[in-house]
Amino acid sequence: MLTKDRIAQQLKDFYAGSGNLSPYSIEFSDRTNFWLTTSPTLLIIIPTEAFSPVLLISASIYAGQNEWKEQFTVEDLIRKTVKNNSLLPGVSIKKDPDSTRLILNQPQGGGQMTFHTLFPGMTLAYIHIDAYRWPEADSNLQIRPLLINYCISGRSELLLEDGSYIYLTENDICISRQTAQNEYIFPAGHYEGIKIYFDTEHLSASCPEVLDAFGIDLTRLETDYCRSSETDSPATYLCETDDTSRRILKKMWDAADDPSDFTLKLCTFELLHHLMQQKPHPARLKGFFTETQVAIAKKAREILVSDLRSHYPIRLLAEQFSVSETSLKNYFRGVYGQNISSYLRETRMNAAAKLLADTQYPVAEISVRVGYSNQGKFAAAFREQFHMKPLEYRRQKRLEDL
Repeated sequence: MLTKDRIAQQLKDFYAGSGNLSPYSIEFSDRTNFWLTTSPTLLIIIPTEAFSPVLLISASIYAGQNEWKEQFTVEDLIRKTVKNNSLLPGVSIKKDPDSTRLILNQPQGGGQMTFHTLFPGMTLAYIHIDAYRWPEADSNLQIRPLLINYCISGRSELLLEDGSYIYLTENDICISRQTAQNEYIFPAGHYEGIKIYFDTEHLSASCPEVLDAFGIDLTRLETDYCRSSETDSPATYLCETDDTSRRILKKMWDAADDPSDFTLKLCTFELLHHLMQQKPHPARLKGFFTETQVAIAKKAREILVSDLRSHYPIRLLAEQFSVSETSLKNYFRGVYGQNISSYLRETRMNAAAKLLADTQYPVAEISVRVGYSNQGKFAAAFREQFHMKPLEYRRQKRLEDL
């Protein structure tokens, strides 16, 4: 537990290490549930029950200038992210005793992100999405903590520093500074994963003994994984997980329904320790797509699924975009993780399943509505995807609704 004297000393050390700041005196005053520490150059709010220097908002005036410099901890970023997102249409917030949930409920799909604060400066989020996109508030676009993303299933679009795109897929791990995006895109319409947010400076200050015990240096971790060897500029590291990382992350995922604070902390530090000890595996060098290539793939999908009765020739579609048929197929597979024929077959079967469950249309009519003139071929394709005949599927859904 930190005393006021120790907090004061830390603040003095902060000033001493900042050559552009004037070392003013530090004063304490008791304000209900907070210790409020003020000076002409710094405002810091500290919860009394913890006496932990959780920096909620700090404002620094450079000596001789009226210029403010704001700093936020990852907890503030999460709170700001949650608050801003909860103001968006179809997004709500629910606070539980040990977590905070953002819930998406829109006609196009739904999902939730559940945030657990593990340490000051470290927050873990479980992500379950059944939608193609998750809107992001414009006011969150400057929030750029260090992130570790792990994909359990589905597919997530990542915007890179150079404006190109890459896709996080099952068992991939990504380490980066979050890049500003207006919305999160999930091309498969489904995504499950873990995201860990780090405020590297604040976490290093809040639990240095723990980091030392696990041999963790977050600055070096970011340098090792997120620096371009050619330009020494910030980069995004993306690679398939090794066996050890996968075991740790799967253990964290398995705890999602009833997460133990101790287990999540231990697993997170075990993961960081492992990443520090191993030499980074070569990052994925292929699979990067330009904004134009991604836009072509998305527009092609929009055309292909707009009327499932129709069968649009891929050759004509490629000509429409002034690209080769091979290029169009490569773009599509890069964005959606499937070739065009497999994607369309799966889309048709999912549409048929919804019609079987929600309507009384005969199977023959549903077959035509999703682009199959031959009912036998439709039944075979449906059975291949759902492992039962169409009428069996309908009966099962009816029983589930009773």
